[in-house]
Amino acid sequence: MFGKTIDYRLLRLFAHDKHPEAEELRQVERNLGIESATARFEKWNRRLDNEIPIDPAMRYLEVGCGMGEMSLALAQYGCGEVTGIDKDPHYIEIAKRCARNWQLQDKVTFECMNVHDLPNEKEYDIVLSHEMLEHVERPGDHLRRIDGVLKSNPGRIILAFGPLFHSPLGGHLNRFFRFRIPWIGVLFSEDALMRLRREFWRPVADEAESFEDTREGLNKMKFSEFLRYVEETGWITERLIVNPQLKRWPALWRLSNLLLRVPWLRDYLAVSVYAIYRRP
Repeated sequence: MFGKTIDYRLLRLFAHDKHPEAEELRQVERNLGIESATARFEKWNRRLDNEIPIDPAMRYLEVGCGMGEMSLALAQYGCGEVTGIDKDPHYIEIAKRCARNWQLQDKVTFECMNVHDLPNEKEYDIVLSHEMLEHVERPGDHLRRIDGVLKSNPGRIILAFGPLFHSPLGGHLNRFFRFRIPWIGVLFSEDALMRLRREFWRPVADEAESFEDTREGLNKMKFSEFLRYVEETGWITERLIVNPQLKRWPALWRLSNLLLRVPWLRDYLAVSVYAIYRRP
């Protein structure tokens, strides 16, 4: 906004001395249970109008499964063969332990791998991705890779991701500050934000100098870019719901949908995306 030096000094006034992420992750691990897993899945499903298929005859793949909550919930609900993959070996070990503790180890498999290295030996009826697409490098290539492991019939892709980088909640740094700063990644210098992150984000900070190089990674994908990537795959849209968290406020929900129709505004208003696509 004012240059990297002034941006840094201004934002420094509002930064926490210690970012709480490490303790938050430990708290999530302690509270992880089948009830919390199914509750998260049901929230996802509601935002997609309860259209996520639950079928014991189908084969499911969750890409970027984290600690495995969604995959475990799918198995709990009686889905067919379920596989979850994630690049973080710590998360995969937690997911495997939960599967054993919840006696779901015969229904769900977890594998540690990069999301660009999807297994070639199988095809899947349903591929799911929850809160991951904004983090993966080369998202267009990733969506094409998903297309390569998907069956043609029914062959559905179910996505939920956000907040998008250019949205009011983008940048994934709001917990780093004492209050939410809208459009922080757009308005303020990346150099200033990365400097603050290196100096104050402890104990989990890395030495990244860009959003793309952080431990969690941010690809800065715009909503319009996502729509273009999907168009390139040739997928058919069954559901595309933007900012479903606003449904609880009907007037705001209607206003959001109206403004999202404006091409030059939508990249800055699309916070979260929930979608279902199918192969032709």
